Amino acid sequence: MSGTGQTDNNAVFCRGESMRPLFRPGDRIRFVPCRAEEVRPGDVIIFVPPGRDERVVHRVVSTGPDGIRTKGDANPYGDVWELQQVDIIGRAEALERDGRVTPVAGGIAGRLLVACIRAFRRSDHLASHVLHPCYRGLARSGLFRVLLPPALRPKVITFERYGQRELQLVLGRRIIGRRPAGADAWTIRRPFRIFVDEHSLP
Repeated sequence: MSGTGQTDNNAVFCRGESMRPLFRPGDRIRFVPCRAEEVRPGDVIIFVPPGRDERVVHRVVSTGPDGIRTKGDANPYGDVWELQQVDIIGRAEALERDGRVTPVAGGIAGRLLVACIRAFRRSDHLASHVLHPCYRGLARSGLFRVLLPPALRPKVITFERYGQRELQLVLGRRIIGRRPAGADAWTIRRPFRIFVDEHSLP
C-alpha cells in the first residue's frame, strides 16, 4: 500500500511501494481536490480508506453506484474497500522527484500505462525462470556482500503500521526488502538479494 506522509499545500509524500514504478518512497505527489463523479478509471487518487486513518495513493480501476474501486499498480489484487466522496482527498496530477516535475497519467492514458507495466512484469517473470538458478547461486556465494563496503551494506529499520511492527531492509534510500508483522520470512527484491546475508536478518 502506498501510504503517504504529511500533507503540504495540496501535496503528499509517498512512503510505500504499492505504486511502483510510478511512485517511489520520498516522491512528492501533487494533487487537486475532486468530486467522486469526476473520477475516471485510470486516475490516481489520494484517499483515506473507510475505517482507517492513513492516506493512500492508488489507481482507480472502476467507478459505479456502489463506490470507487482502487488498486496499487504493483499489487496483485485490488483493494477491498469501495470509496465514497467523503473518503476522497484529491486526484494526483504531478510528482516531484530530484527537482523534476512529471505529470501523472490518468484516465485512458493511465490505463494504458498500467497495461504496459503488467506486460513488462509478465516478460520479466518468464525471463526470471531462466536466470533464477544463476541468481540464487550468486546470492549463496556471498561474493557481492564481501565486495560491498560496510557503510553501504543494507540496514534493517523497524516501524509501526496499524499497531503492528513491520521490518524493512534499506539500501541507501531504497527499500529492498520487508517483513510484515506475522510473516514467516523476508521478501527481498531482485537483484538485491546478492547483497544480503539472510541468515543474519532478524
